[in-house]
Amino acid sequence: MNLKFAKYLMTIMFLASCGKQETEIKDYGFLKNEKGSLKVSLELSEFKNYGELIDRIREITCNDSIPTIVIKEKNLTRNIYPIEHCEPMIFDPDGKHYISFAKGKFYKDHFSKEIKTDSLDWTLKNDFAYFKVEGETDVVKSYFTIIESNRNEKVEGIENFLTDLTQEYDKLKTELELNISFWEVVPYSPPPEIEDDKKTE
Repeated sequence: MNLKFAKYLMTIMFLASCGKQETEIKDYGFLKNEKGSLKVSLELSEFKNYGELIDRIREITCNDSIPTIVIKEKNLTRNIYPIEHCEPMIFDPDGKHYISFAKGKFYKDHFSKEIKTDSLDWTLKNDFAYFKVEGETDVVKSYFTIIESNRNEKVEGIENFLTDLTQEYDKLKTELELNISFWEVVPYSPPPEIEDDKKTE
């Protein structure tokens, strides 16, 4: 009887230990050594549109706190620390590192070529690799991407993309950082017309 009870008790304890699996935490972005009290957690589902998301990231950063996009999976939490500059920066949507987001999909070359999940590893290693020349050799210093979208765009799809991107980054098994920025699409304005001198005479 005691043997049966002992087996029963061991089974219960084993099942209980299986139910208490620890949650792994992974961080992406600049190393954050600041106090945890400065971190402000953001979940993408909280935002009605992209404009609200980037405004909140800017508000937190420019008030000396740390925005943290939190993505929770089973037994895994991904913390993404987006890069934000309070001052406007030069914008070059045709350059490397830029991807455009619209209607749940991501594109290269300013909305012209859709980025498929099966090509994300190539995109990460090539388009998102940030190189610096050391001697006569290009050396990867980090991985960097700028996500651009219109302010009124819904945020559905961004979390899935970030999950896929960080999974591909994890496969690299690198100590280099993965940095991500969220920018607003800047409307294209054609250059002003040059008046014909003859018309003004």
